[in-house]
Amino acid sequence: MKLISLNAWGGKLYQPLITFLKQHSKNADIFCFQEVFHNASGVKEYADFRANLYDELSQLLNQFQGYYVPTQDKYVFYKGFVDFDLSYGLAIFIKKDIPVLSHGDFFLFRERNCLDPKDIPHTLPKNLQHLSFAFKNKQFTVCNYHGIWLPPPNSKSDTESRINQSQKINQFLKKLPREKILCGDFNLALNTQSVKILEEDMVNLIKKYQITATRNKFFPGEEKFADYTFVSNGINVKNFQVPDIEVSDHLPMILEFE
Repeated sequence: MKLISLNAWGGKLYQPLITFLKQHSKNADIFCFQEVFHNASGVKEYADFRANLYDELSQLLNQFQGYYVPTQDKYVFYKGFVDFDLSYGLAIFIKKDIPVLSHGDFFLFRERNCLDPKDIPHTLPKNLQHLSFAFKNKQFTVCNYHGIWLPPPNSKSDTESRINQSQKINQFLKKLPREKILCGDFNLALNTQSVKILEEDMVNLIKKYQITATRNKFFPGEEKFADYTFVSNGINVKNFQVPDIEVSDHLPMILEFE
C-alpha cells in the first residue's frame, strides 16, 4: 500500500499540487492532508488560498472516499476571521475498494471554534483524525494530525501543551488492537521530548530514514523539521521518502508498506 501525507498549505500552490496529485493518485491508496479549507458558500479563492479545497480534492480524487473533519470555522491562517461560511481542518482520502471499519476525530487541544482572536497562537484548537480499514486480512488505523503552532522562540520546541498532546496521542494509540500509522505536520523539532513520547511504541520514519528536512524554500524559518510519519512495529515498511518538490511550503511524505 502507499500512503501520502502532506500539509496542503490551503492549496496556495494549487497547480503544482494538482499535478502532483494526478500523478500519485494512480498508485496511492491513502492521502492524509492538513490545512484544508471547505465551504458551502460558493467562494473558490480567498487571500491566495483555495477556499473550497476539500471539494476540489474530492473531484480530482474521484476514485477515493473522502473524510473531512473541521477544526475551526470562519478563520484563515495568517489573515484572520472571515464573514462567510468557511471551515478549516483535516482530510483523509482512501481508495473506494478498501473497506473502512470506522472513522472520526477528537480534540487534543481545546475544542472546535474556541479560537480567541486576541491570542491566536495559544488558542487555535487541534483535533486528531483517525480512520480504520481492513486490507488483506489485517486491520490498520491511520491517524492524521496537525499539531500546535507557536511563534518564535517556541515555534518548534517543547511546551506543556505539546507534551500533553503527545501523551494523549500515545494513550489513544495504545488502546488500538491493530497496526497503526500516525502522520502529519506536528510543528515539532526532531529531538524534542514531545517527539520522543511518540517514539515509545512507534517507529519514527523521519529518523530511521535520516530525512534531512520536511520544509522547502517557501518556509522562511531555520527549523527544517515539522512533519513526521510514525508506524507500529508490525508494519513492514517497503519504502519511505520525502521528495524535494514544491507543491506546498511543506514536503510530502510518501510511505509504502504492507
